Amino acid sequence: MSSVALAGRLHSAQSEDCCSDLNQVVARVEQSIARVAGHYVGVQFSLSPNVALVAVAPAELERAVLGLCAGACSMLSPGGRLVVETRGMSDAPVGAASAPAAVTEARARVVIRTEQLGHPAQRDLTHAYSEVAIADLEDLLRRVGGELELVQLADSDLAFVAHLPYALASNSSGRMAIAVAQGVGAILLVEDEPQVQAVTARILRAFGYSVVTAHNERTALAQAEQHGSAIGLVVSDLVLPGVSGKDLVRRLRKPCEHAQILYISGYSPDHVGALADGARFLRKPFTAQELLAIVRELLPVIAG
Repeated sequence: MSSVALAGRLHSAQSEDCCSDLNQVVARVEQSIARVAGHYVGVQFSLSPNVALVAVAPAELERAVLGLCAGACSMLSPGGRLVVETRGMSDAPVGAASAPAAVTEARARVVIRTEQLGHPAQRDLTHAYSEVAIADLEDLLRRVGGELELVQLADSDLAFVAHLPYALASNSSGRMAIAVAQGVGAILLVEDEPQVQAVTARILRAFGYSVVTAHNERTALAQAEQHGSAIGLVVSDLVLPGVSGKDLVRRLRKPCEHAQILYISGYSPDHVGALADGARFLRKPFTAQELLAIVRELLPVIAG
């Protein structure tokens, strides 16, 4: 399966399941952010590779990002700069006054940082922004399941931090549920196409799973020997260089004796044949939600 095909399925999943790729949305509204900033405020972007899908519809996320930028721009003197950042669970928090890790670790973050660039500090956090304006931003984020944090930085600089829920699967109310894997074992991902491997691993890691990767039989066996019983799930392509996925899994049984098995393939189920030992099958191309739904069954997670 090509990375283009998988990206297409992911885009479709975002619109259908009310979730968004955070970096894609921020990049898409770059021109709108520049218009909000106007001619006298510079704009800089810094997008983390550690973020992926959040449980916010794309249009709602765009409105939230633009609302945060508008609030931050009102803080800046001419010649100042707006820095728009995204941060994932493994990225550093924002400033010493940032919210506790228990809150931020399960959330992706959009950080809108103001920089006065040498202008004297004329305002402080308690007087810089009206209580009404702050309440409006808080309501905007609350409507999409997020939280607002204001962090005082150096001098008159301020960071507007939006904590956004990661997406996993719809619950009974139709809202996207937050889930982070906790102590459920590592995933050994065996996929020979580099781009497909990278996208699949990124999706799994974004939801807290520990992932080790391999691209052929030799590297898969080496990973299995190194991690052994810590591997709780093997996700393997059915067709690998020089070996079938089923044959590889048989060789992995000794070092990873308790691991669950998920096969992925572009072939139809009719061509796959019988699967042993309770193994599951997912046909390519698959959406992020389809992948995560099966992984969650095989490696149950603690939902927050």
